[in-house]
Amino acid sequence: MGQIAGTGASHGQNEGPEGCIVALDTCPQSSEKTADDKEDKLKPILRKVSRVLLPLLFLASMLNYLDRGAISFAALQMNGQLGLSLQDYGLGSGLFFLGYGVAMVPSTYLTMLFGAKWYAAITVAWGVVAACCAFVTSRAGFFATRLLLGLAEAGAWPSASHLLCQFYPSDRLTRPYAVVCVSSVIAAVFAAPLAAGLMSLDQRGGLAGWQWLFLVEGVPSVLLGMCCWVWLPSSPLTAAMLSREEGQLLHEKVHGSAEAAAAACQRLRWRHMLGLMLDALRRPLLWLLLVVGFLWVLAAFALNSWLPLIIKNMLAGTALTNSSSSGGSSSSSHTQEATLLTAIPYVCATAANLAVAWHADRVNERSLHTGVPFVLGGIVLGCFTVLTRLSFAAGFAGLTVAMTCAYAGQSTLLASVAASLDPKHAGVGLALFNAACAAVGGFAANAIAGGLAQRMGSFSLATIVMGVFMAAAGLLAAGLGIYQQCWKQPGKDEEAGNLEVELQQQQAELRYRLGSRCTSSSLMQIQ
Repeated sequence: MGQIAGTGASHGQNEGPEGCIVALDTCPQSSEKTADDKEDKLKPILRKVSRVLLPLLFLASMLNYLDRGAISFAALQMNGQLGLSLQDYGLGSGLFFLGYGVAMVPSTYLTMLFGAKWYAAITVAWGVVAACCAFVTSRAGFFATRLLLGLAEAGAWPSASHLLCQFYPSDRLTRPYAVVCVSSVIAAVFAAPLAAGLMSLDQRGGLAGWQWLFLVEGVPSVLLGMCCWVWLPSSPLTAAMLSREEGQLLHEKVHGSAEAAAAACQRLRWRHMLGLMLDALRRPLLWLLLVVGFLWVLAAFALNSWLPLIIKNMLAGTALTNSSSSGGSSSSSHTQEATLLTAIPYVCATAANLAVAWHADRVNERSLHTGVPFVLGGIVLGCFTVLTRLSFAAGFAGLTVAMTCAYAGQSTLLASVAASLDPKHAGVGLALFNAACAAVGGFAANAIAGGLAQRMGSFSLATIVMGVFMAAAGLLAAGLGIYQQCWKQPGKDEEAGNLEVELQQQQAELRYRLGSRCTSSSLMQIQ
């Protein structure tokens, strides 16, 4: 800009309209210095928050996964003792996801309304229900407890996401999310050996091994929920570990401006929640990702629920003929072997999940990183019957590859959903995505797998159908990735960057010409 002339104005100032004094930034580094000062103040604040928030959410997410997944190991003993058929087990497993999906959005709303107190309450609730599963004696009781557990656990993940978004600015969310996400991955690795150890307590104290499993994994959730009630904060403004000034600074940093921070303190209305849901559903990309997620759930959730039973039937030689809900054998050695062998696919899936997510972030591409593993996993899973006929080792290797590929693209799929939404829609959009996929896909996946296994007397057709669903999800995701790569022509990003710089220059000139009357809202209208 040219030299500024004006009498009576101090250096760096000029008279604006009606005598308003307009501060001119004669030192371009001043705004950067202010931003750096705020960043320096923010780092110790975030460290204080992380020392309290992340350990509690990490442990809660880990116990959430253990309580949810205990049924797949308990089934190795429980199904035979309760007289549950393959179809009964599939229906009960599906009822969990039906309750999970139906209650997810309402539970998320209650978290947005009541904050950490609601999260603590549902943590206690799912621990109580999980422990009560140990005392089930009938089909009706099995169905009821699975449905109740789904209702209790529904708000866990979106509520944790909401709490993270209240404490971390958008550019600082990746690591906190990773901490919470990796908790379920770690739980998946240790779930099998932990279940094997607890189920070895069979008939100790008059309880079966599967009853010990439910009790020991349910009680810690109750205790942790009580701790969350006392120590888990709902927002920076109410966090005991922060001073009033620190809380206000972090609250404004998270929401971007003082006005937005003030608006965030207002009580959330259900009508506003519905408005956010409708806005999110107007996005075509979200609908495509919903289809991908639904197809993926039909394969991955079924494989996850049935993996220990499939392996035990393989050990007993009944995976392809005369399959049973108790694994084809009452042998405790087969139960122990199947439980421990289940850990191997989960270890591989964990490593693949982290590796694919790391590489996707490095090259800034998600859709192909989602689609390619799904397609490969679907093909291998469809060949399960052929591989199992060759040998147990070949069949088990096929299941390991299928499970690895199924979960390799999970993180990138969820990241794609989040990236397709505005920040204000992210929590609601993810809740809708998870609710739709879990309620319909999770219920249907287990019901279909159980029905096919019961009717055919083997897992041959069930694994083929799972493979088809997984491959279809992969083809859609890969197609989206190819389209996105073709659309990204060289020079488009550079052109967008030049336009942004030009817009910033125009806004700076407008601020000078209009003086103090030019607010940020008026600049947005001009834009």
